[in-house]
Amino acid sequence: MPPLNEGDVLYMPSALPGLPASKASELLQITDRMIKTVPEVATVFGKAGRAETATDPAPLEMFETTIQFEPRNQWRAGMTPEKLLDELDRAVRVPGLTNVWVPPIRNRIDMLATGIKSPIGVKVAGTDLQEIDAAAHQVEQIAKTIPGVTSVIADRLTGGRYIDVEIDRNSAARYGMNIADVQSVVSSAIGGENIGETVEERARYPINVRYARVSMFLIPAAYRLTQRRRAVIGVY
Repeated sequence: MPPLNEGDVLYMPSALPGLPASKASELLQITDRMIKTVPEVATVFGKAGRAETATDPAPLEMFETTIQFEPRNQWRAGMTPEKLLDELDRAVRVPGLTNVWVPPIRNRIDMLATGIKSPIGVKVAGTDLQEIDAAAHQVEQIAKTIPGVTSVIADRLTGGRYIDVEIDRNSAARYGMNIADVQSVVSSAIGGENIGETVEERARYPINVRYARVSMFLIPAAYRLTQRRRAVIGVY
């Protein structure tokens, strides 16, 4: 699709996996304030993660901020849309975030057509997860050296936030517990258990009860890698 001046702009940075909800909220507010420092920006509204719809499976580490500009007659002398995006990119510099500035309509078409939110993307396919991840990192490093590329990020395929709990059968037997008893406790304590439901107008929300989060060092578990078969590298 040829570049068009759509008026508004989407700011869609990507962070590394494992970003907690509290940090995502903090970063979203920080970037919104940075964007608002540019005089031509009229309004800024952003969200982190997915919306309340099944058609928006966005991860928590992906932000989506809609930026509306003042009318063109109120811009500074000599300011153009291209210069405005360059100034926004200089104004928003947060460690760990990869900046992406795209027109809304073009972004939706790119994502519908390829599944990638950037104008250019590289897909790496294979049968070995470790080799795919290593190749994706190599492509990321090479793409950064190409003139005209402002930012590059490759999807991280390892280090997913999952754990496998290995039950010590002998210790469980000493307490008179079977495997099902231990699994039930682990499922309720870590994953939570729905004990009811609250109704707010036409929406229904489950009431989930679980133990407070504890340090991962206190949980005897082995990490399990997420079994994804493809790496996606976005080039901006």
